[in-house]
Amino acid sequence: MSVVVSNLAGGLLAEISPVPASLTELRLQIEQATGIPSALQKLVASGEVLTATSECPAEGFEVVLVKDETPMWTWDTDNNPDSSQIEVEGAVVRSPKLRTDYCNVVTKEPMRSGLHYYEFVLHKVGDEQWCGVTMSPEMAGSKVDGRSLKAWTYYCGRAGSSRASIHNGTGALHASGKAVVEFEKACTPGNVIGMLVDVDKRIVAFALDGRVQGACKVPGDEPLWVLTQMDTPKDHVELRKPSLEEAPPSNFEALSGALLDAAKGETLHW
Repeated sequence: MSVVVSNLAGGLLAEISPVPASLTELRLQIEQATGIPSALQKLVASGEVLTATSECPAEGFEVVLVKDETPMWTWDTDNNPDSSQIEVEGAVVRSPKLRTDYCNVVTKEPMRSGLHYYEFVLHKVGDEQWCGVTMSPEMAGSKVDGRSLKAWTYYCGRAGSSRASIHNGTGALHASGKAVVEFEKACTPGNVIGMLVDVDKRIVAFALDGRVQGACKVPGDEPLWVLTQMDTPKDHVELRKPSLEEAPPSNFEALSGALLDAAKGETLHW
């Protein structure tokens, strides 16, 4: 007896034998066989999507495997120590109950390989905002301030401030404790920060409303979570993950062009 795993086109992806005792074990074995993380697997058997409460039949059966990237652009509240301060509806996060100075939010699942394009829609920036990627999901919560983040981010600048500083005022590339170079300020309601990530080459490119601002390397080889920070009770951010075809061509050019040297940035300060 075995579980036959196919794709939507009917192609064989894996055959799991013997039949696992639970759906959780089945997902893990499918991950080992296909490389698709358990959290991104949507399994369909006999026309029904299998859920956490579905039983795994003892006899053999067939499933269709669909890769579902929704957790990669859904904000995580389950593992956020300060989730009581934020309100999340899938890809939308607000912070009307913010009691601390800020609260960082990361996605449920990281990027592990390949090219990915995201958009941060800034419906409201009350003061400051950081949008980017991190290798450290423990950045979630209110323990790490924006200038101390272990992350590579588009710093939006300071709303309502005329300060001309890449540390505190103008938009900028903030890269793991370094203020690297000035970006356009992104504090106007409706601004869209585009972020194209090449996980394999470890490069992230940022744009504002379609205008490329710059790209830099991200060291290491760990998975990358998407991150943003809620800084005031008024903040309202929506995360989108359009198809790569929808990313501005200039973003792809930035990935292969001259990269900003984050190591040469200035140590962040107020």
